[in-house]
Amino acid sequence: MSFSFEIIQIANIAVVRLHGKIMTDLDLEEIAKESKKWVEKNSCQVIFNLSELMYINSSGINFFMRTLTKARINNGELIFCNVQGNVSTLFKIAKLNEIYTIYPSEEEAVNHFKNK
Repeated sequence: MSFSFEIIQIANIAVVRLHGKIMTDLDLEEIAKESKKWVEKNSCQVIFNLSELMYINSSGINFFMRTLTKARINNGELIFCNVQGNVSTLFKIAKLNEIYTIYPSEEEAVNHFKNK
């Protein structure tokens, strides 16, 4: 299964649903271009829904870190939801669950921003 993504806009929240496997930097070219657009918006809030992400390597983790940094520089925030399976295990081993805000559902993640 290759990598794909879709973006749903809810007010100033970009909900990014990731599908498949992130295997190389090439998998991230298109989403990197798109993410630059969202994080440069004033107060952009980004949610990565990982419910259908089956695998991620260091390229993907690096992408998440860069996106978080850019969002915060632009007065925004990045959070995750539906982190499952191997991806969840990796987040725990790498202690990414201590760096990122993670919600069990997309609805809870959206409410995080709506309640601010």
